[in-house]
Amino acid sequence: MRITLVIGGLQGGGAERVCTNLANAWSARGNQVTLLTVSQNRAQPAYTLDRRVQRRDLGWPRLANSAELNHTSIAPLLRFLDHTRCSELIGEIPLLATLRHAILATRPSVVVAHIDITNIRGLAALPETGIPVIACEHTDTSQISIGRWQSVRGVLYRRAAAVVAPHRRIAEWLAGDGARAFTIPNPLVTPPTRDFKPTSKRRRLITLTRLSQEKRPALFVRAFATIAHAFPDWDFDVYGEGPLRASIAGLIDELTPGRIQLHGFTTAPYDTLRQADLFVSTSWVEGFGNSIWEALACGVPVVAMEAGAPIRSLVRDGIDGLIVRENNAAGLASALASLMGNDEKRQLFAMRAPEVVQRFSMETSLQAWDELLTEVTL
Repeated sequence: MRITLVIGGLQGGGAERVCTNLANAWSARGNQVTLLTVSQNRAQPAYTLDRRVQRRDLGWPRLANSAELNHTSIAPLLRFLDHTRCSELIGEIPLLATLRHAILATRPSVVVAHIDITNIRGLAALPETGIPVIACEHTDTSQISIGRWQSVRGVLYRRAAAVVAPHRRIAEWLAGDGARAFTIPNPLVTPPTRDFKPTSKRRRLITLTRLSQEKRPALFVRAFATIAHAFPDWDFDVYGEGPLRASIAGLIDELTPGRIQLHGFTTAPYDTLRQADLFVSTSWVEGFGNSIWEALACGVPVVAMEAGAPIRSLVRDGIDGLIVRENNAAGLASALASLMGNDEKRQLFAMRAPEVVQRFSMETSLQAWDELLTEVTL
């Protein structure tokens, strides 16, 4: 099978990791896989791609050339936009035509697009080609609006061969809007078995997160700052980048200087997580929760803010972590303190945490993907 995956870029992020994992797995199974990025340009991918995966990039934004943007490429797009009444996409015609040209050059049996805006563009770029397009959502679409793209997404998702969501509740919401939706949990690689011996007597609280509004990093800074004095043997390490980095650094200096370290993005999450005693997540919305899964898989208990059904599926409250239902720093601080100050309870949670690998396995996810790919390409 010839599979073309389309994504905006391959910078660090949950969707990018899933896209890379799928490309690698499908290539290893003997498929001809192309990973097409829209705006990666010369930046290096955050995650390692199998050498057999073909990489292509549109290099957008740029001027489209005559082979990409011409009457032959534009005519089906205009007919499609007129038929679907998606006039919001008229300004996207140069990009859609360029994307169409690049996808068709890979001669795919199926196209698998990732993340809402790229999903929309992928679906709008391929009318009258007969190529099935699968759109992959990576967040809880019932909780987040994409503004002027919202109604367009609904129209185009109803025309997709399938829409894949990482949790049943999200798939149900999409199906309620007319999409042919399927639930496939994210395919994540099980951490390799490796003994880890702590080199320090200090304890470590860790998070791996994008420093952006939906992840609410200020919440974990404020929560830790209120209890840091009571736990002088604990350090808090934050891994990730994002638009709020400068403001978060300023908040740390103001509230708890020297106790929280910003380390930037890590390409080796398992090596980092093996050094953790506790993991924290303050996101208010998740589609799956890759970093939470990875922490549990490494035997690290998780304290997570309530963020809907996906979080409740991953973190088993009182078994391998705690879910904080009070939507404030005080509630989070209390939950963190209850585990930071109780080694026995934390170790009991740690023993159960790796069961997530069986509950949401890579093999089960890939099997579901195999069945879907076979169905849409028949």
